[in-house]
Amino acid sequence: MSGPLAVAHLDTGRTWRGGQAQVLLLARGLQRRGVRNVLLAPEGPLLERAAAAGIATRAWRPLGEWDLAAAIRGAGLLADAGVDVAHCHSAHAHAVGVPAARLAGVPAVVVSRRVDFAIGGNPLSALKYRLPVDRYLCISRGVLEVMRAGGVPNSRLALVPSGIEFPDPPPGVDLRSLLGVPAGALVVGTVAALAPHKNHADLLRAAAEVVREQPDIHFAWVGEGECREALLALRSSLRLERNVHLLGFRPDAHALLRQFTVFALASWLEGLCTSLLDAQALGVPVIATRVGGIPDVIEDGVNGRLVPSRDPAAMAAALIEALRRPDLCSRWVAEAHQSVQAFHTDRTVERTLEEYESVLGGRRGAAPDPSDAGTEPASRDR
Repeated sequence: MSGPLAVAHLDTGRTWRGGQAQVLLLARGLQRRGVRNVLLAPEGPLLERAAAAGIATRAWRPLGEWDLAAAIRGAGLLADAGVDVAHCHSAHAHAVGVPAARLAGVPAVVVSRRVDFAIGGNPLSALKYRLPVDRYLCISRGVLEVMRAGGVPNSRLALVPSGIEFPDPPPGVDLRSLLGVPAGALVVGTVAALAPHKNHADLLRAAAEVVREQPDIHFAWVGEGECREALLALRSSLRLERNVHLLGFRPDAHALLRQFTVFALASWLEGLCTSLLDAQALGVPVIATRVGGIPDVIEDGVNGRLVPSRDPAAMAAALIEALRRPDLCSRWVAEAHQSVQAFHTDRTVERTLEEYESVLGGRRGAAPDPSDAGTEPASRDR
């Protein structure tokens, strides 16, 4: 095969979350470097935004992790696209897309791993991680260690951190007017899906302690998800309706984030969290839990504060300290302005291209040997 490198991106997200944003940022960055891209994804925000960016798209919607019909359809789409690399970006895309790519004879197959959930805990999970994947692109050291602990050989693992474009949102709605609070009110904010591993319940419990110390403090959460009703009930039981505001999904999230006094994240599992990067890029001090890939972003006491996970009292104490110490927050912000530069999306694109080329080696343009489907590339230290 001659001509530019061709990559198919496979994703199964039906809404717009961090993973879908990373797919679009990568595809756009690759496109700027002359790579031909095609996206296979369900009808929805990602497919629409990719098409608007001039990226070829194909509607593809697996109904689960072992959807044979979707694997066969995916194989046909990949064969028609004539790509060098199939890049699977989500858990369902991993399970369905890897067999599809191998059926289509795609020379190289890589999978992005964005979460630090343990793997191989049941037979189906164990089977998924025995599929013939050439390289797992882990977004943080925490994710890489989980994969290694799950039995994935080092030779199939590579560290490719997520990246951001350094947002510069236009002035939008005033956050404090939106919340109905005074112009000078202190606001602790978070931008995260209302999902169990984000652990908003502990952030609520921390908020209760902070409010006892500072009754005029407000908390603003940007994000939507399955835990909303349970969180509303807990908010009511803690009598925090006046102080805690659940704003749902907001297309102007960056503009609101920029207006936070402090950004807080209470996750008990976290691959990396690009919202932390956005907060640092926008000059907002950050307090987060010491889990997963977060220590890749935050050095405790230097460019933010790390606290133990599942410890609302520790989170509350850190928030109270930050709210009382604007001088401390200013130092964090200045350090973060420098450290966050390492997470520009251009670096993500460069590292991804390096891994594509490493996996392809001399295989680009040659029909893959089925007997090599499960073999590993040469071992590399990471």
